[in-house]
Amino acid sequence: MSAQSRDATLFALLAAIWGGSFVAIKFVVGVVPPVFGAFLRVALALAVLAAVFKYENKDLRVPRALKRRMWLAGLFAQGLPFCFLFWGERLISPGLAGIINGTVPLWTFCLGWALGTGEALTPRKLTGLLMGFVGIVVVCSPLLSFSGTRAEAAGTTAVFLMAVCYGVGSLLTRSLLSGHAKVDFRANAFHQTCAAAVFLLVVSGATETWPAPGVLLGAPAVVGSILYLGVVSTALAFLIYFHLIREWGAVRASAVTYVAPIVAVFWDYVFFRNVPKPAEGLGVLAILAGVALLHATTPGGSVGGGVEPNKEVAAHE
Repeated sequence: MSAQSRDATLFALLAAIWGGSFVAIKFVVGVVPPVFGAFLRVALALAVLAAVFKYENKDLRVPRALKRRMWLAGLFAQGLPFCFLFWGERLISPGLAGIINGTVPLWTFCLGWALGTGEALTPRKLTGLLMGFVGIVVVCSPLLSFSGTRAEAAGTTAVFLMAVCYGVGSLLTRSLLSGHAKVDFRANAFHQTCAAAVFLLVVSGATETWPAPGVLLGAPAVVGSILYLGVVSTALAFLIYFHLIREWGAVRASAVTYVAPIVAVFWDYVFFRNVPKPAEGLGVLAILAGVALLHATTPGGSVGGGVEPNKEVAAHE
């Protein structure tokens, strides 16, 4: 297999993995308290990443000032988003959660532009933003017209907060992996995951009652889902994503954002027979079209008319 074919296969695998994570989360939160479920995912991923980096003999030590920045980035790139996502998915379908996850590039661009650290707002990108936010309104139209339930509104709001947190985490991570800092991505991944694990452990311990071990052992689907989320959807997917960033660049690799929501809707139908509402179908098309305009390259090959390519490397599921 050629390198090009291998990377294309890894790209398709990554989309399938991240799209399937929403279904796995639904299985977990049906039995396990949501924040505790998120902690299990991150703790397992941390153990796998630590083992991989130990095998590679990577030095993960960083200066204390950088470590503080990494832990702050980890709070927004993993800790808070997973907290909101697991809590929200108790109340909405995995497919809808996957669609909302597809809005992350919109929030990332808006926050970067507002803070003056992102790309320029060109007419094409403005069109993409408008299309994306029209898609968000369409997806939320049942809730805006009060035809949805209060629980659905709460779950949808929580998952949108996840997407916004991912946007903040992306900007913080970008500042660590570019510019003057240029932290090694392995060290960054390790410390961000440590921060998320500590945060989720504290929040879960303070707000939830943990299930007895027998509850987990008596639910094979939940155990399998946790293993999938920690080992495959977080640790393995993270390594695949950074491989694609090295080989393809951040913008092309982040095109997985277009595919993962569609895969999430597909798996939602396969496992739960949930058929997307018409508003969700139309909304996801508008959102993905808007994201595509935001990421489209100019004829000269640059992004956004000569602005440095987006080094957004937080894992968005």
